[in-house]
Amino acid sequence: MIKSKEVKETREADVYRLLEREFEGTFIEELIPGILHNFANPLNGIIGRTRLLQRRLEEAIRKTRETYPDAERTLAEDHAKLLKDIELITHESDRLFDLFKHVSGKFYAIGDRNLQQVNLSELVENEIRFFDFYLDFKHNVKKIMDLDGDLHDVAGSPADYSMFISTWVRYAMEAMTESPVKEFFVSTTRRNGRVALKFQDTGRPMPPELKEAILKGRTGQDVKDEKASRLLLAVSLLRKYDVQFDIGHEAGINIFSLEIPCQAAGMRRKAARR
Repeated sequence: MIKSKEVKETREADVYRLLEREFEGTFIEELIPGILHNFANPLNGIIGRTRLLQRRLEEAIRKTRETYPDAERTLAEDHAKLLKDIELITHESDRLFDLFKHVSGKFYAIGDRNLQQVNLSELVENEIRFFDFYLDFKHNVKKIMDLDGDLHDVAGSPADYSMFISTWVRYAMEAMTESPVKEFFVSTTRRNGRVALKFQDTGRPMPPELKEAILKGRTGQDVKDEKASRLLLAVSLLRKYDVQFDIGHEAGINIFSLEIPCQAAGMRRKAARR
């Protein structure tokens, strides 16, 4: 017989799950932009003031040396220490700003479902930098990026590409769990009028049935394995952009390649809201 206390706890758990889902539903579209905006203002202030302080200190030291030339030797060491401290503060401020850009770039991407022109090199770099917030990926995986800085844009929504890349990187991380050598490589280039995106990793080989499912265009909704299902669903996001997929395994390296039609050279990126 179920006790009243157990019934109460079950009801409370259901209420909590309901409210949790409601909170998650507003998290990306409503809450994240506000969080980023509120962080950006003080961060920009810190960076601006730090650089201003650096310039003012350098000017003050110059004037001191001109006014008291006999004290040059006495003041030199103190001046050097002050300048070094300011330089370190400036460096750490810049690092913090870079981290902020990777976080904000990720959340803006996954929240933007509008059809537009996307620079895959920029998006891929931000996605991989964002994954450094996964400590295992940051400290235990050797990451190599070879990204074409002059890459033509591709059509699509940032959210689709962001979701696909995140899902693939997570799949590769899981595949490398037991690998003695953990290396992850990503490249972008142009090939035959298309943008080529290639991922390589040293994880265990992809199961043949999953490879077949991807190449045959299955969506993943009828696949029992959760990880495989997520990957198939992520791949399905890109099929509407006429993406060609290729999967291989050579010398212990998994290779997952995509070719996507690129926009004509010189076209300006603009949103094409539907």
